[in-house]
Amino acid sequence: MGFWADWQASRVRRQRVEGYLSHLLREPDMAPLQWLTLRAGSADVARRELVFARRAIGLIVAERDALDDRTAADVAHKLAPVVAAEARCDAAAGPLWAERWRAYTAALAVRGKSESPAARLARVLLSGVGITEPTADELELTTAYVHDTRANLNERLRLAFGAASLPDDVRPSALRG
Repeated sequence: MGFWADWQASRVRRQRVEGYLSHLLREPDMAPLQWLTLRAGSADVARRELVFARRAIGLIVAERDALDDRTAADVAHKLAPVVAAEARCDAAAGPLWAERWRAYTAALAVRGKSESPAARLARVLLSGVGITEPTADELELTTAYVHDTRANLNERLRLAFGAASLPDDVRPSALRG
């Protein structure tokens, strides 16, 4: 590729990432926010945790479901200035996001548990608002929220970057090398 083609490809990629990020950075929906506020006791804490959960799930989707390995890095790179701007307004926001991100990724790294990854992410979300021992209903509703958020962001990722498609008669492993 020449310089011009590289520049154009980079520009298209940046636009795709920005399109995905615009969905990732949306404010939480009212229904989950109200539900979590009732349990957390604070709308600010509930809103903050839903924002962090959406970002974490969005980064996980970009990492696991993208067609290109660079997608997650590109999304994280574009998210960094947003977090930095928040940290300038609120000094605790940056470190808190880093702590919550580590908690979400650690929940996915757990192996050998019978609990689904979505339920583990739901537990992290609930712990972020102070619910360390959720009831079965709380865990079920929060797990449904995680599933819905992941499905929505996965669809947005596919719309921005395209969906993988393989011929019916070719195994994915046959396409390597």
